[in-house]
Amino acid sequence: MRKCELFVDGKCFGLGIFSIAFVIRLLPEFLSGPYPVGYDLLAGYAPSLYVFPDDTPLRLFGWAWSPLAAYILWVFWKLSGVDIFLFLKVAGPVFYGLFVLAFYHLLSRGLCWNKKKSFVTAVLFLLQPAVLRTGWDQLREELGFVFLFILLAKTKLDIIGGAKQKPLAVIVLSVLVVLSHQLAAVLLFIALFWQFMNSLIRKGILYLKGFFVFIPSVFVFVWGVYGQFVCPNFSGRFMPIQLPSGTGFFTFTNYFLSDPRFVGGDFFKVLAYVGSLSMYCVAPLVPFAVKGFFKDEVFTPMLVWLCVASYSIVVFPWFAFSYYWWWILLLPVPLTVYVGQALEKWEVFAGGRRFRAVLAGVLLLSIIAVGYASSVFRLGYPYAYTYMPSGLLESCVDFKDVPDISDAFSWINLHLPEKAVIFVPEKFQGFAFLYSRSDLTIRVVPPLLNLSQIVAMIEGKENGTIYAIYYSKEIGDLKDVAKNLATFGKIVVYQLCI
Repeated sequence: MRKCELFVDGKCFGLGIFSIAFVIRLLPEFLSGPYPVGYDLLAGYAPSLYVFPDDTPLRLFGWAWSPLAAYILWVFWKLSGVDIFLFLKVAGPVFYGLFVLAFYHLLSRGLCWNKKKSFVTAVLFLLQPAVLRTGWDQLREELGFVFLFILLAKTKLDIIGGAKQKPLAVIVLSVLVVLSHQLAAVLLFIALFWQFMNSLIRKGILYLKGFFVFIPSVFVFVWGVYGQFVCPNFSGRFMPIQLPSGTGFFTFTNYFLSDPRFVGGDFFKVLAYVGSLSMYCVAPLVPFAVKGFFKDEVFTPMLVWLCVASYSIVVFPWFAFSYYWWWILLLPVPLTVYVGQALEKWEVFAGGRRFRAVLAGVLLLSIIAVGYASSVFRLGYPYAYTYMPSGLLESCVDFKDVPDISDAFSWINLHLPEKAVIFVPEKFQGFAFLYSRSDLTIRVVPPLLNLSQIVAMIEGKENGTIYAIYYSKEIGDLKDVAKNLATFGKIVVYQLCI
C-alpha cells in the first residue's frame, strides 16, 4: 500500500519511467537469441570493446571522436566477466532507460513541471518509434543526451547563468557531453550561442563571464572534429573507403554527388526519403506541438537548428547539412516537450474526460511501441528503412547469417596470403575486427554500395589481387573480375582481379 501511495505522490515516477523504458527496449533482446539487436552493437560496439582502447570500429561510422561510452562499457564488461554479446544485450536497455530518465529529469527539474505532467510527457517520449530507433543502437548518442539533459536541468535552462553559479558542475557536464557524442554537443553549443547573443544584447558583456566556463568543452570538440574530419588517423589494418562530400566542407554535403541514394539528381527521391522519415518522427507530433509551442532559450534554438539541418536537403541538396536523417530523428526531443505543454493547456492533467482520452492514446501508442519493439508491427514506408529498422528485432545482418559470416572469416584466415587486402561491407566490419587475422588489411565499403560500384570507384587507383567477403546478392555485375573462392550460405568469399 505504501508503494502505491509513493507512486501516486510522484515519488516513484523516475523509477517507473526507467522501468518502462528498460522493459520495452529489453523485449527485442529476449527474442533475438544470443546476439544483441541494433546495427551498431554488432558492427561497432562489440569489436570496440575487444580491441579497446582502439576506437577505430566506432570512428569508421564517421562521427567525431567520442569515446566515453566505449570506456564506460569496457569497464563494466570487464567487471561483469560475462560474454560480450550478453553484456551488450543488457547494456542497450540500460542506456535507453537512463536516456528517458534524464529526459524526465529535464522536464521536472529544468522546466519545473509537476511530476504528473513530466511523467506523462516522458512516457509519450519513450513510446515513439523514432525514439525507440535511437535506443536501438545509438548508445553514444543516448549517453550524450543524458549528460545534456542533466546539464540543462542543473542550470534550469539558463546555461550561462548556471555556469556562473555552478562552474565546476557545468564544466564537467559540458565536457562529458562532448566526449559522449557529436550531435548532443552541437545542440549544446547551439543553445549556448543563442543565450550568448541574447545576453550580449540585453545585459552587456559583463554578464558573459560564465561563457568562459565552456572553453574546455569547445576545445575538446574542436580537437575531436579535427581528428576525425581534417586529419583522420585510422588503424593501419582497417580503413574506410570514403565517399567525397562533394562540397569541400565537412559539415555540408552535395547529396546528388556523394549519397548513393540520390546520385544523379533525383529530387523526387529526396522528397520521398525525407518525407517518409518525417512521417514517423515529426508528423504525429506537429498538431499537438503547435498548440503547446512556447519561446525559450533552449528548446526554441534547438527546434530552429534541427529544422534547418533536417530539411536543408530539400531546399538545396547540392550544399546541405550533413547527416540530415540524424537531425530528423532528434526532432521528437523539442516537439515532445511542446506536446506536454499542449496537454497542460487543454487541462488534461486536471482529470476527467480529456485525461481518460489521453490515457487511451497512451495505451494505443504502447501497443504500437511493443509491436514495433517485437517486430510484430513493421514500418510501412520502404524509403524510411535506410534510417529506421522496420522493427527492432534486427541488427546489421540477419542473426541466422552470423555463423556463416564467422566461417567465412575463418576460411580467409587459413587460405589467404599474408597482408592480403579484403573488401567488406560496413555491416561486416564488426565481424572483421572480431574474427580476421591480424596481418590482413580490411577496407570497409560504405553502406548502400554494392561490390561492383566500389570496384568501379577504385579502378586505376588500386592494382593487384583483392579479396572480398560479401552477400552474394550484393555484388552487382562482376562476372569478369570476380572469382568465387568459397561459399557459406548467402556469404561468398571472392577474389577480384582489378
